[in-house]
Amino acid sequence: MHGMICKSLEAFLTTTHGPLVWKQVRQAAELPFDRFETMLSYPDAQFDAAQGAAAAHLNQDRIHLMEDIGTWICTHPPLEPVRRLFRFTGTTFQDLLLSIDEIDARGRMAVPDLGLPNYHLNQLTSSAYEVSSNWCVPGASGLLTGALRALADEYGALAMLDVGPAVRLDEGWSETVTIQLVQEAFYPVEAFSLGGAI
Repeated sequence: MHGMICKSLEAFLTTTHGPLVWKQVRQAAELPFDRFETMLSYPDAQFDAAQGAAAAHLNQDRIHLMEDIGTWICTHPPLEPVRRLFRFTGTTFQDLLLSIDEIDARGRMAVPDLGLPNYHLNQLTSSAYEVSSNWCVPGASGLLTGALRALADEYGALAMLDVGPAVRLDEGWSETVTIQLVQEAFYPVEAFSLGGAI
């Protein structure tokens, strides 16, 4: 697991729940270090242990924990560049949905060994979609759902998202998210400039 992904878990816990919570999670997960380093790689088992310990500490399942992290990534002010990358996909929420298959490839363009979840979009109707995901740990569907909920607000869209159960496979975890785009222009769209702040 890339350190950038591991660090997102640590940073989320530290900024939203405090350093003491991260210390308790780290100890429960029996990590042999105080913090993850962004540009290192770690055994999947270490992230899995930290994720499981965090979910248990917060009394959540892993998918809902990752959903909170997905929302945090797209709304936490210091992570503005990440949110802006999503907005480069187009001018509407539907443009964003139609680019979901490219998330892992785009991430690898920036960081070749990043290893984001693999997502596949299936358009069921003109306004209904299903996204399947595969990842080495559970929570890919939650991560996507959290990001999409935050970004739907930015695009002014009204969308209903539902996360299915995680299924353990030999090679990882398979999950699904169903998305119903109720109305594309339900709220005013938040101002956005490709060049940065407007």
